[in-house]
Amino acid sequence: MTFTVNEIAAMKVCLNYEDRATQLDDNFSNGGVGDLANALGWNMHQIGGLIASLEKKGVVWIDDRQGDWPNCMTKYHIVWLTEKGVNAIFDIIEKETA
Repeated sequence: MTFTVNEIAAMKVCLNYEDRATQLDDNFSNGGVGDLANALGWNMHQIGGLIASLEKKGVVWIDDRQGDWPNCMTKYHIVWLTEKGVNAIFDIIEKETA
């Protein structure tokens, strides 16, 4: 599976740990929708498209804590990596550091 530079950057924002095993074990996410927007310098419409693309690839899901996306305060929407997403981003990170 291939990812754009921006998809990779967004997935990295979601990471809470520096190693695959710990991320898979706890899988806490640091990536709120606002965090992704800030990291990429994008507006919410652009982030929505990016998240939709990542969801379609099966690597993220949205934890909607305040109602239906995107009709409420976006700061409470957390983007979580799926198991597939965790493995994909760590595969990329390992290739980058090799």
